[in-house]
Amino acid sequence: MRRAVKIKAELLTLIKNNGSFLIVSHFNPDGDAVGSSIALAMGLKKLGKKVHIANRDKVPDALAFLPSSGLVGREAPEGVVDVLCVVDCNTMERTGLKNLKASKTIVMDHHIMPDNAGELWDNDTLNHSIIDPGISATGEIVFSILSELGVVIDKDMAVNLYTALLYDTGGFRYANTTPESLSVASRLVAAGAEPWRITKELYESVPYNAMKLLAAAYKTIEKDGKMAWMTVTKEMLAETGTTAEHTENFVDYPRKIKGVEVAVFFREEADDLCKVSLRSKGGINVQKIAAIFGGGGHAPAAGCTVKGPLNEVTRRILDAVREALRKS
Repeated sequence: MRRAVKIKAELLTLIKNNGSFLIVSHFNPDGDAVGSSIALAMGLKKLGKKVHIANRDKVPDALAFLPSSGLVGREAPEGVVDVLCVVDCNTMERTGLKNLKASKTIVMDHHIMPDNAGELWDNDTLNHSIIDPGISATGEIVFSILSELGVVIDKDMAVNLYTALLYDTGGFRYANTTPESLSVASRLVAAGAEPWRITKELYESVPYNAMKLLAAAYKTIEKDGKMAWMTVTKEMLAETGTTAEHTENFVDYPRKIKGVEVAVFFREEADDLCKVSLRSKGGINVQKIAAIFGGGGHAPAAGCTVKGPLNEVTRRILDAVREALRKS
């Protein structure tokens, strides 16, 4: 059985002994990033702490239902806070924010650390942080930290944390779903989270224009052996009146194809820039593929942003996937 999150005593002491906190997560925040950040903020407020949440991007419309989503601002407070909490990402670059001022920094994340982690963070930061790629979602880490601090998880916090787990486990379908994550989910339901309501908001409330975009993207699906891919261009976004946030989880569709082991989703962001999402059914570590292009993530789910025109990026990524499949 997967062990529970191990919370360091140093982390708990740091939280108890400081009064002001700034919570940040990665740009283009997803359900885990937003849900974990809000729940952490609510828990710290219960302990009498002064808390701010800042993100480079706004909360996606699909996550606006989350209780206290209005806590997520776009700018950091002026002055120096006691503690900067980096949630659901493990590099400052991934936050897209600069000039954040804090006396101490802690990281709460479940992504694989880059090879140069020692250059990115000082030893004090790493010693206090919880970074565990074996955990299903950062929400699970936040739940454990708050529980260790004696914070009672109320309904609003439970909704945020359940959303975090639901999102990063793909509705508890992915291989990262563990006995522990299901146990935490059960406790969150007991605290007031309603599975159907949250599932409906996340997966069954797709805007009409986003569905039109998906219809257009379906026409681009191609398959070559054990890999398949889907593409969204700038023109497709413009024609349907959609944005990048409406392409969330598009990579799941080519992955559904029988016999496919690796799926890739290409989203053209500019004439010379593409966002790439990679998914595996378990046999291929796509995090290693993403790392070749400066990205990261997990073994079964990763991504990167690659400079170059769409056709060139597509060729380079697919060549890397073919090579990984060949070696498997």
